[in-house]
Amino acid sequence: MNWSQLLVPVTSGVSVALIVATVRFLWRRTRLPTGLSQRMTRRNYLAEMLVIAKNDNVDRLDALVPNLLPAQGSPVLVAIQESWTQLNGRRGVRVITRTEPTSLTAGAELLTAGIEVRVSRALTADHLSYHLFSGSEHHTVLNRRNGGKDRPERLDEISAAKVFRSHFDETWSESEPLESFLAGELLAGPDSGLADRIREQRAAYQLPAKAEDAILRHLAFRHRAPVVFVTGLPGAGKSLVRRALAEELRRWRMQVDELNDYVYAFEEFLHALMLFGDGRGAGFSAQQGGAFQVEREDDLRPALHTLGHRVWENRRSNPITIVEFARADTIGALQVFGDEVLAASQIIHVRASDTKRSARLARRGEPPKISVAGQSISLEVSDEHRLPSNAADTLYSRDDFALLKAQKNIANRLFLVENDAEEKAHVDEQVTAFVEAVVRPYRVLART
Repeated sequence: MNWSQLLVPVTSGVSVALIVATVRFLWRRTRLPTGLSQRMTRRNYLAEMLVIAKNDNVDRLDALVPNLLPAQGSPVLVAIQESWTQLNGRRGVRVITRTEPTSLTAGAELLTAGIEVRVSRALTADHLSYHLFSGSEHHTVLNRRNGGKDRPERLDEISAAKVFRSHFDETWSESEPLESFLAGELLAGPDSGLADRIREQRAAYQLPAKAEDAILRHLAFRHRAPVVFVTGLPGAGKSLVRRALAEELRRWRMQVDELNDYVYAFEEFLHALMLFGDGRGAGFSAQQGGAFQVEREDDLRPALHTLGHRVWENRRSNPITIVEFARADTIGALQVFGDEVLAASQIIHVRASDTKRSARLARRGEPPKISVAGQSISLEVSDEHRLPSNAADTLYSRDDFALLKAQKNIANRLFLVENDAEEKAHVDEQVTAFVEAVVRPYRVLART
């Protein structure tokens, strides 16, 4: 029986300790060649890690290190961080650590080097650590703590790496980005003491400027813009702006949920079309190309309420929610979400000339995609869905940006994106300006 036949898939919930025990048991039972395993002393553990990291046949690293240590001038640790930075420029480096201040300090050092670090609240000091190096060669470096002593070991076999990679991927999905975790620490107290907490955190974790700025970005959006509304008339480019903003925030490793009220309106339409008799979809009528028409904007209000409920659900799980919708009465539509949501939101209003909007709407016409698998039917609607011309003319006859700007409780959180140009770069520049406008007050606060 060969090595690969001995390994079985690891299900969720299996601890790393059990994985290690299983692997070691299988070794003893099968008398595997000693070349697959190499014991090492604590003294040469870090040196061995450095050699592997510099190996040209390795281009990726996933590391679970509960007891991650900051470099603090250690030549070996500094060299390891530099080698990880080089690896990160190939296929990437991902690191998971725990909530211990020393580990967070070390994580901030890696963050400054552009390495993605996540924090797991489930890890303890006694958890096994492992480093999964992969490429044309595969090396797994383990370190089991037993009685306060380190017991490092190296495995040079791809099948062993698969076991640990399964555990790593599961733990990674359940962990929080370091920037988000530290931003959460800052949000734990009253607003009046925020500047003091920023300074204290900077000193406690010896935060480099680049790491602190990443934390401030997460802090700014979680504190000032957990909900971003994208409004404007059909054809103005709301979906383009929504996607550009989501892409920018995800680049900073923020958890983002994109919502569009068209999905919920289409659900109402289907209830009416299929004659369910539940009263939903009143006022909807079918149009060519998989589109629908409503006579009054009030017919769309149930979809807006459903969207509002989804926004409230997201606030409990702390993602950034980007909400796109089109209404003739934008102010009235915003009130559906409630004062508490509006008070912690930003609004991006997208505007384009009537000529540009009409041309874009004329090009749109992608119907819903329907697929059937057994007893299940799935339907996917597109941002480029068709809008009947009579709806564009009767429901959305004028842009209400001026009315929005006149609202005192909205004006200081309202950002205008002009989208007459066809180049996406023009939108990207304005989205970047919006992000900087949200973050700037927190940078100022950090300097006070």
